[in-house]
Amino acid sequence: MANGGLFKVAEVVQMAIDEEHNGKLFYNALAKCANSPLLKEAAKRLAVQEEGHERAFTALRDRLGVPAAPETYPGEYADYMNALMNGKTFPNEEAAVKLAQEAGGDVAAVNTALLFEKNTLLFLSEMKGLVSDRDADMVDELIDEERQHLVDLSNLRTMLTV
Repeated sequence: MANGGLFKVAEVVQMAIDEEHNGKLFYNALAKCANSPLLKEAAKRLAVQEEGHERAFTALRDRLGVPAAPETYPGEYADYMNALMNGKTFPNEEAAVKLAQEAGGDVAAVNTALLFEKNTLLFLSEMKGLVSDRDADMVDELIDEERQHLVDLSNLRTMLTV
């Protein structure tokens, strides 16, 4: 984390990069081990989209300087964002792959994916307030894509349970 308790926006963006990267790994692993052809195809498509998000956030991080998040006390935002990330679905690369491989079936895997997408949406919504207006538009676009992931996964879960 940043020195002196200040939480740099670039660090928040790096968290988003890591989360999208782990999501990509989860979906790639799921595409290999899913039973349903519908889930295999959806997982492949989602992996590609998560990779695009990872690239977008990497470009954003590279544009950022060292602005700090607004805080009412030193470390406030770091505490909050860390609390969000402590509950993340994929704590690391290995866990992302393992969750896909050991999901306990296609419906359970979709439920895990839904949790990931919901957590990502919450994180991105909070992150949006830290970036410039131009970058906030990009974050909004990614939020819209994540919302569509939720809808697609929810519909897929319905199809798998019918």
